[in-house]
Amino acid sequence: MKDKDPNAELRMELLEIKTQKWIKENEGQYKARSIITIPVVVHVIYNANEENISDAQIQSQIDGLNDDFRLLNSDSLSDTHPFWPDAADCLIEFCLAQQDPNGNATNGITRTLTNLTSFDSNGDEKFTSFGGIDNWDPTKYLNIWVCNLDGTGGTLGYATFPSDLTSTPEEDGVVIDYRAFGSLGTAGTGGFNVNDLGRTATHEVGHWLNLFHIWGDAVCGDDFVSDTEPAEDPNYGCPSFPYNDFNSCGSGANGEMYMNYMDYVDDACMVMFSFGQSDRMDATLSTERSSILTSMGCSPSTGIANADIQPAVVNLFPNPTTGILSIDGPKGTVTVNDIYGRWVLTANSHTLDISNAADGIYFVRVTDKQGRVYVGKVVKE
Repeated sequence: MKDKDPNAELRMELLEIKTQKWIKENEGQYKARSIITIPVVVHVIYNANEENISDAQIQSQIDGLNDDFRLLNSDSLSDTHPFWPDAADCLIEFCLAQQDPNGNATNGITRTLTNLTSFDSNGDEKFTSFGGIDNWDPTKYLNIWVCNLDGTGGTLGYATFPSDLTSTPEEDGVVIDYRAFGSLGTAGTGGFNVNDLGRTATHEVGHWLNLFHIWGDAVCGDDFVSDTEPAEDPNYGCPSFPYNDFNSCGSGANGEMYMNYMDYVDDACMVMFSFGQSDRMDATLSTERSSILTSMGCSPSTGIANADIQPAVVNLFPNPTTGILSIDGPKGTVTVNDIYGRWVLTANSHTLDISNAADGIYFVRVTDKQGRVYVGKVVKE
């Protein structure tokens, strides 16, 4: 990425500053929000028939993501395990999209026959003109391409980071080899026998939500998460607990958190995200990927293009605001919520004070005496 774009590293550094600022300002807010559901479109690109995986295999991957991100996986740590207190329910779920960017009904799956026998690391699978298929609006959908990655030399999958969403939106999303996707059908075949539970996608979606490998991609590197034990290098296979205790990076008696989804162990041995990783994902969904929270992708189609839907709105000014906010619209009860649906305040006045609220995006709803609802969005900074 840096070879192709000299600003890639700078964008990542700036996003890290924003991420750490958000986490500091929102400490102690875990589980204060409702569940976030992310619309997914799976782009199946195939040359051989076996690469055209079934709907059932795709659904097994969506189910796996939901289990893993909600700490509902049947192979989670026991409640007596020393790392169990660090295992987080991230309150993030996934759905196959029910409507496409034009408001048309969809099952959230596209299928493309290609004349390419495999794809390499150039990302051709993401472009119709290069034998793949273009992504759907990446600000409203998580795009996952499933294809043959033999041309990469053994890569299971890869993902874009949120810091590149604005600069290269056409590349945004996750790519997974068809033999490491889901838990049915071709999953675990062709030498991918330890990648048969859908954890490649869990790992790559973690990257898509701004998580790094637990070893920080360097010897004793930094993943910017305080509750993942320092790791010397990537771990493989299925280590025994405790592994690499009191390592050169400063891990404790419990050793490295090799069972974390952001390591390289076998699918059967990666079983958790930590609370610190959950905070990072929340920060991403509050900043670079906040627009996906208003996506209608998981809602049944109405037959009307999303761009044609014009909700009743109220005008808010100044916008952005540093705290004092005025409403130009119908009289009624005013409710302010953050982008996670958390209540901020209720008032009957059309002049509001949100000075004590953290910086971010807020929705203002005015309900008039007839029960009609008017909505506005404001940025607090």
